[in-house]
Amino acid sequence: MDLDRVVSYSSFWNTGNGALGTTLGSDSGSTFGYNPIETHQVENHPQLDPWAAENAYMLANLNPNNTGLYYRDRVVKPVTYPWNTIGRLFFQRSNIDNGGWCTGSLVGRNLILTASHCFPWGYGSNRWMRFSPGFGNGVEPYGSSYISRCRGVKNTFNVTGIDYIVCQLCEPLGDLTGWMGTKWWKDGDSYIGRPWRSSGYPTDAFQGNEQMLLSNITLLNVDFHGRLGKELETRVFASPGWSGGPMWEYIDGQPTIVGVCSGGEKDCSEEVGGCNGIKDSSLYHDVSAGGRLMTDLVAYGLAHWNHTD
Repeated sequence: MDLDRVVSYSSFWNTGNGALGTTLGSDSGSTFGYNPIETHQVENHPQLDPWAAENAYMLANLNPNNTGLYYRDRVVKPVTYPWNTIGRLFFQRSNIDNGGWCTGSLVGRNLILTASHCFPWGYGSNRWMRFSPGFGNGVEPYGSSYISRCRGVKNTFNVTGIDYIVCQLCEPLGDLTGWMGTKWWKDGDSYIGRPWRSSGYPTDAFQGNEQMLLSNITLLNVDFHGRLGKELETRVFASPGWSGGPMWEYIDGQPTIVGVCSGGEKDCSEEVGGCNGIKDSSLYHDVSAGGRLMTDLVAYGLAHWNHTD
C-alpha cells in the first residue's frame, strides 16, 4: 500500500478535468453518486433495529448532551443502496500489530473516503488496509478489497476540519454497490438548519460487527479550517470505530456526504487560551471534517484513479 501524496494544507491542485474542478471563488461544489440498479430503488428507510446501551436511560439523564452515545439504530441488512456503500475498513500497521478498524464510504467505483487518522502513517511495507462495503453481522456480502494508495493531509491524532483521505481500491467494488456523492458549501449557514445522518461501525455496539446509524443530527456550529476545511460540530455520538464514517443526507433526492467523522474535542479547546484555567473542561462536542478539500480530494481520485481495466 502506497501513500500517493501527502498534500500540504495550503496546497491546491488541478484535477485534470474541468468538469470536476472548480475555481477558488466558487460558493459550492460536488461529485456525483451512482446507483447501479434503478434510481427508484434508493432505500430512504431501511429496516432499522433500535439499539440502546446498557443503563442508557440513566446515562442519558446524567449526560443529556451525549444521548447519541446511548441510543442509535442498527441497519439490519445494509445490502441496498446507499447503505451498501458504507463499510468497515480494516487495517494493520505491522506484522506484530493486532490491527483495528474504522469506517469508510465508497465515493467512486474504486474509491473510498475515510478519516486521515485511520491511515497507518509512518509504518513500513507490512501495513495494509482492507475495505468491506455493506459489512454486517460479520458478513462481507460484496467481498472486500485491499487499498493500493491514498491521498490527503497527514493526521495521526488531532481532531480537525481536514481529517480525511481518499484511497484507491484494488478491486472496483463500486460497480456492485454504487457510491455516494459529496458536497461542500463555502458558507456555514448552508450546513446548519437541516438534519444530517452519520453511519459507522463503533466498538461499543455489537463489537463493530454491525452498521449503526444516528439520524436527525443537528449541527451546533461550523468552524472554518482555513479556506478549504470545515469542522461540522455536533453533540457527542461517536465512539471508536466510527472514525471515517460519513455525515450525509439526501440532497436533491441523492445520498450525499458532507463530512467524515474525525472525533471529539473539548468545547474550551476553541476558546482563546484553550482549556487552561477553566474549571469545568469536561464538555465535549464531536467533529466531522468537511469542506471543499474533501470534495476536491474525491474529484482528484475520480479523475486520476478511475481505471477501467
